[in-house]
Parts: sequence; structure tokens; C-alpha cells
Amino acid sequence: MNTYRISFTIAICMLLTAAGLPAQAPRQFRVGVCTHFDQGKGHLPSNLEMLQQAGIVSIRDECTWSAVEREKGRLEIPAHCEEYLTQVAAAGLENLLILDYGNKFYDGGDKPISAQALEGFARYSEFLVRHFKGTVKLCQVWNEWDIGIGRTTPGTAETYVKLLETVYPRIKKIDPTITVYGGSMTPGGVRGAWLENMLKAGGLKYLDEPSIHTYNYSYTGRERTAEVWAEWMAGVQALVKKYSGGKEAPITVTEMGWPTQIDRRGTPADVSGAYLARMFLLARTMPFLKGIWWYDFQDDGWRHSYNEHNFGLVRPDLTPKPGYFVLADIADLVGKFEYRGRIDVGDPEIYIFRFRHPMRGEVWAIWSAHEDHGWQLTLRKSGSPAGPLLLRKVGRGSINRMWGSRNWADDRKAEAKPNELQLVLGQTPWLIEGDMDGVALGGIVRREFPELLRGVQALR
Repeated sequence: MNTYRISFTIAICMLLTAAGLPAQAPRQFRVGVCTHFDQGKGHLPSNLEMLQQAGIVSIRDECTWSAVEREKGRLEIPAHCEEYLTQVAAAGLENLLILDYGNKFYDGGDKPISAQALEGFARYSEFLVRHFKGTVKLCQVWNEWDIGIGRTTPGTAETYVKLLETVYPRIKKIDPTITVYGGSMTPGGVRGAWLENMLKAGGLKYLDEPSIHTYNYSYTGRERTAEVWAEWMAGVQALVKKYSGGKEAPITVTEMGWPTQIDRRGTPADVSGAYLARMFLLARTMPFLKGIWWYDFQDDGWRHSYNEHNFGLVRPDLTPKPGYFVLADIADLVGKFEYRGRIDVGDPEIYIFRFRHPMRGEVWAIWSAHEDHGWQLTLRKSGSPAGPLLLRKVGRGSINRMWGSRNWADDRKAEAKPNELQLVLGQTPWLIEGDMDGVALGGIVRREFPELLRGVQALR
């Protein structure tokens, strides 16, 4: 965004505020990231500064049961949890707090299954929600109950619903305004029977929004793309509607990402950034999706061949990867603009999405998901163009572009078209902002640009 537009937007906000009108559009969608402050990772002030610059509105982290109840029956907030949760809220970001993992005083440190362990976990949950009321507005009951995470054994959907049934009413009684996410199972649990078993067992009665983890980075070809991810999410909504009386149910994705390690399952950093942009933009076309927390914000280490060290948007020293700049370019659009529909170009792998903001007008997001060639797009505006458009290739920079084109490369005698604009599409979306009234598709032409597709072709 250029300086003039920033100043103009600030002036409009001041006028609206003085008139008693809302200065900003309400948030449409949560753009979040997962962090590991509870595990002692990262430099908190520097992380918070970079989170704010990227337009991220929420972080997801934990304060584990074993750290809160170090003596049986005695609950105390660890200093590091107090510090990071308080400072995150003071920075204007939302905390999504995970209530998780076992405690050695109950069921041998395994998942809380017995009546005594369920009661202990519920007391721990109540204690955190009461202490951080107002600081924590979102919480998640456990993390990936379906597998052996947290040095526990895999748990059934039925025992998880029993946990929800115990915990949910007690924390909602303390803070009726808190949003409680439940489920948070692995992609295997989503694709397999675990999610449906949770729904069959009545899990929807004991949560505000089901949350899921949706990694597909281990697949090859189109199966690992953001577009297939979106098709999968539509299928998940259809499943949830079977158990919600046929009503559309909100769903939140609390973990998703394409790690950049160097191995068969790794995704080149620029392709990971392209997938990130396309995933968030596609998510906004599905009203039931209420937010995505990218896993995660900061790499967990320096081993280039280890996936767990390479999920971040930034390196361990906060050096940004391409995905950081991509998210910074789209976070405001995804979070605050209203989705207005898709323009059909006659090719299902070419995407033109229209978004609108009450103050900033319309933005189009455009890309090609083809993996073997690029496309040249022509846009045509009726009447006389009112001024330049702002063209931004997400994560790569922006330019002001006047209307006008001439197809001289194909025909040296071609006439200039003052009301047309042409643009080559690839895997990374373009954002087009400006006076889009009366703009329509003028056509698409296949163009060969191997450099646009090199990283994607390596994933086949």
C-alpha cells in the first residue's frame, strides 16, 4: 500500500470515528499462527512485533496441565505462561489457549480417562479460564487426542467426547463469552473414522466450533495443493452437517502448513508461500470456515532435512521466508474483506475471486493452478478507465499499472487497446486493486513460462 493511500485511509477513519460510525469493517475471518512460547522458543518481543507487521490477529499456544499442577491438588500459573499470554493480549492479538496433555498424578500421566483424572483436568481448565478471563478469549480442549502426542497413548473419539462433556459446561459457566474449540484431531483422524465417531458420540453438543488439522504436504502432484485442500474442506462440512441437523456448522482449522524441509515431503519455500496464499483465499469462499492457524510461525530448529524444524514462516533467528511476506500481503484482505464471488473463465484451474471492503473498494485475486504451463489474462474495462490499478504479486512487491495494451509480440500491426490490461498468471496469486467497476474478462491465452512452474514440477 503506498503512502498516499495510507494517509487517505487514516483520514477517512478519523472522519468516520468523529461521526460515530465504525472506522473499520468487522473481521470476517481469523488469520492466526501457532507458536511455541510455552516451550521456551523464540524471543517474545521480537516475535510479537513481526506478528503484528504480518497482520496476524491470533496466536495458538498452550499452558500444560503438568506445568500448572506440579503438586497434586495445588494449581499455580507458571511465570512464563503469565508473561506470554499477557503480552500477546497487550499487543492486541487474540490468545487461543490449548488445554492439554496429561499429569503424572492422574492415570499415570496418560490421557485423563478415569473419573478422578477427568475431575483433575476439569479443575485445571477452570483455573486457567478463570485466571485469564479477558486475556484468553479462545481455547481448545486437548490437542490431537487421536494419537500418542504428549507422551500419551492414542485415544478414542468416545473418550474424548467424555472429556468435552466434563470440561465444556464448567469453563463456559466461568466465562460464557469464551469460544471453545473441540476435536483438533490429526489429518488421519479427519480422513478416517475418528472425526465421524466424535460426531456420532454427540461431540457437537460440548463445543462451540469443531476444529481440525488438515495437512496434505506428504502427497504428490495436485493432491498436495491448496485447491485439493479446499475440496477436502467442503467434504468435511458435508460430514459435519449430517450431525448438525443439516445446518451449516462453523469449522476452524487450528493447524495447517506446508513445511520447507529438503526431502520428498518438503515443499520449496516459494511454492509453500504460493499454497499459503491460495489456501487462505480459497478458505474465504467457504463461509463455514471461520479461521486458520498456520503451523507454525517460527522454525523449531536448523536441521534442513527435518520437517518439524521447517514449518515456520520465519527461521529460528526470525529471518523471513517467502511465506511471511505472502501472509503480510493477504492477511488484511482475507480477514476483513467480503468475498463477492468467482468469475468463470471456462477453465476450472484458473481462479478469479472478487473481494470488497466498504472503504477500500474491490480487490481481485487471480492465479492459475496449472502445473505445466502459464496463462496470459486479458481484462477489459467498459468506458474510459478512471486511473491506474495497483497490481501486487503476493509476497513479491507491487506496481501501479495504467490501463492500455498492445499485442505487438504476436502481431506488429496490432492496434493499441486503451481499455485493456494483460497479465501473465502462475502459481502465485496476483491482487488487483482499484476502480474495478465495469471490468470483465477479455480472454485467456496459454503461454509457456517454465520458470513460473519449476518449484511445483519438482513436487511431482
